Order: sequence, then C-alpha cells, then structure tokens
Amino acid sequence: MKSSVFLIAIVLTVGITIGFFMSSEPNATMPAVVQNILPTSDSLVIIDSSTSDIAELSNQLQVEIRARQSLEQKLDILSEQLSDLKNQSQYQSTALSEQTESAKSLDTESDKDWFNEQALVDSGMTGSQASELKFFFEQQELQQLYLRDQAVREGWDRQQYREKIQAFNAEEDALKVRLGDSAYDAYLYASGQPNRVAVSSVLATAPAGVAGIQAGDHILRYDNQRIYSGFELRQATTKGIASDSVSVEIERDGEIIAFYLARGPLGIRMNSVSAAP
Repeated sequence: MKSSVFLIAIVLTVGITIGFFMSSEPNATMPAVVQNILPTSDSLVIIDSSTSDIAELSNQLQVEIRARQSLEQKLDILSEQLSDLKNQSQYQSTALSEQTESAKSLDTESDKDWFNEQALVDSGMTGSQASELKFFFEQQELQQLYLRDQAVREGWDRQQYREKIQAFNAEEDALKVRLGDSAYDAYLYASGQPNRVAVSSVLATAPAGVAGIQAGDHILRYDNQRIYSGFELRQATTKGIASDSVSVEIERDGEIIAFYLARGPLGIRMNSVSAAP
C-alpha cells in the first residue's frame, strides 16, 4: 500500500514538472526547422507590403510607357507636318525663282531679234551676205516649227521625226563648209547659238589640268577641228587612236594658246556658250 502511494506521488511530481517547463518555454520544444519555416506575423506584414509596392510601381511604369508612346506618335506627326511644310516652301521658292528667271528671260529676249544681222556686218561681211544668212536662218527655224507641228498632228514616231531633222542638219553642215570656220562662227553668234566651249572647272590631275588649261578658257579647236559646242568636243575626243598626242587650242583673255595632250577625256566641266568672235 505504501509503495503504491509512493509511486503515485512520483508520477504526479514528474507530470507537474513537465507541465511547468512546457508552459514557460513553448518555443523551445518546437523543432528549429519548423521555426524557420513558419513565418512570424511581422514577416507576413513585410511580404504583403512589398507585393503592394511592386504592383503600384508596375502600374506607374505602364502609365509612363503609354505616355511615352503617345508622345512619340505626336512627335512623328509633327515631324511629318514640318517636312511637308519645308517641301512646300522649297517648291514655292523654286517655282517663284523659275517664274522670275522666266520673266527675266522673256524681257531679255523681247529686246533682241532672233537674228542679229548687224553682228555679221561687224564681223566683216557685207550687208547682202548678212541678209542672205538671216533669210537662211529664219527659213530653217520656220520649217522646223512646221515639221514639229506636222509630227504631232500625224503622230510620227521618233525615228521618222529624226530622219526629217537630219535633212535640216545636212543643210547646216553644208552652210558650215561654204562659210568656213570664221564666218560660220559669226553666223552662230548672230543667231544666238552656242559657238564656244567655256571651261568651268578642271581636275588638277587630269590631262587638261596637267597641261595648264584653266577655268574660264574657251576651247576653240581639238585635233585641228573647230569646236563650237560641248557635243562636238565629246565626239572629237572619241575619234582616232586613244592616247595619241593631239593639239588643243584655247582662247584666254583674247590670246590663242595651244596645248598638246593625249586624246581622250580632258577632265573638265564645260558649258556651251554664245560669245562674240
């Protein structure tokens, strides 16, 4: 009987002791792994707060992106409008310039006859020779006007029109042979046609530049052939044997100067002009 009471007392003592320790340190008996896994109330608050901030920042970023896209579209529209205005301004400026130049040209031409008969007389021709050349020129011009009118009315093709024009060119070539270089030069000037090739610029390392031809020179002859236009000069450079030495005569300040250089491109920029002989 005494042993049973003693055993019960021991059990109660152990139970009370265990209960005391469990009530005073509840977290001490919890495994460390479980403590690490389960978040505290403070950490839950932090996680919820961070998530809310990220969502707000994302919304602001989307708003900024849409605003930037809208601004870029507006800038593109303004750029296109500015380009259109610029092109329109340039077009109007060019048109005004062309109209001004055209008006100047008409004013200048209205003060001149198609054919300057006096220029032939000044070159040494008689009055009757000048009148004859004037009549020839006017007939050529009038017949070509009729020819163009007929070609349009009858619907000629390019080849048919070219064949008819060649007949006028043949008459012009015959006149050149009959008059000779000097008189034909005066005829071209009197009729307002190009009779000189003016050098506007020269490549320094090109044949013309090395030989000494300069901007402002007038080319009169190439390989002893009288030159009246840039077209004739280009034709002359392609004749004969390439790299053969040929003479080139130029006029500079009223003086005739001869150069010798290889046949072929001269390396110049040129304009066909009408100048008094």
